[in-house]
Amino acid sequence: MMKHAALLPVLAMLASCATLPNEQAYPVEPILFTDQFEAAEGITFNGAGELHVGANRAVWRLDTEGNAVKLADLDSNLGQAGIGARDVLAADFGPTNIFNNGDEQELDGKVFRVAPDGTRTVAAQGIHDPNAILVLPDGSFLVSDDGLDAIYRVPAGAGQGAVAELWTSGVPFPNGMVLSPDNRTIWVAQIFSQVGPVILDGKLWAVELNEDMSAGEARMVSELVAGGVKAKGADGLAIDARGRVYVADNNNGRVLRYDPAAKDGESAVIVIAAGMPHIASLVFGEGEFDHLSLYATTTFRGGGDIWRIPVGVRGLEVLRQEAPVRR
Repeated sequence: MMKHAALLPVLAMLASCATLPNEQAYPVEPILFTDQFEAAEGITFNGAGELHVGANRAVWRLDTEGNAVKLADLDSNLGQAGIGARDVLAADFGPTNIFNNGDEQELDGKVFRVAPDGTRTVAAQGIHDPNAILVLPDGSFLVSDDGLDAIYRVPAGAGQGAVAELWTSGVPFPNGMVLSPDNRTIWVAQIFSQVGPVILDGKLWAVELNEDMSAGEARMVSELVAGGVKAKGADGLAIDARGRVYVADNNNGRVLRYDPAAKDGESAVIVIAAGMPHIASLVFGEGEFDHLSLYATTTFRGGGDIWRIPVGVRGLEVLRQEAPVRR
């Protein structure tokens, strides 16, 4: 049963439509994909093109009609990423987190690896509150902690129970992450300017990725203002085949797009879609799903709805390879 009799209207105040050759006009109207969850955040495809969502404190696999099968229970359902042929990495705050009890000293956050049959193993630990996950070209992966100024790295082939290593503290309150087409830049969303109490922010950062997968310079590249409105809670990120970065503007219920190649006189940030309260994570369609659409989750404040956003472009190929486990 749908909770909505009709789709939420697109916000009236939007940025001017922008087009490129062979590209549609923006903003576009989002389409409700499913409303069966109460709260959702992480979303990813595995290597077989199967859609996975972190929702209702669990990892779920969804088909193209929105039917869901629960794979594994979690304490909290944060970011996800595909790894290997069919497995999924899922971030979990654990029993405590800085946002609920203000105790940032608890290292009870974990990243779980979930197999297609629901088997759950610990892929990374030693993190306060893990959120977004990004697999790197060598099979290692990054994990952001948006309650701290910390992005961690789990070495390639580290195996079950690996302890994450601090990769950079150069980005304040990092959330979503994507890798540029040339594998040289990690784009990172800054979601807060402080916690305790939480003050939402909306900036995009670039971190240089060195050849040995270490972190180089971190620099802030955009305040993410579109239509005269600043992003308020830059959350999940996605990237298209042209290298443009899509940002879930959580508190404004919008998807923004940042174009690092925008010329002088062009707006680097535009509104792609709106009307999705508390949008959290983004992923381009794969497998049997629409490859010219973004799929997006919303938090409990947004009702846990999953949206499809027909952006009309394809996503950049996602890295999921893994290195052999160390002996």
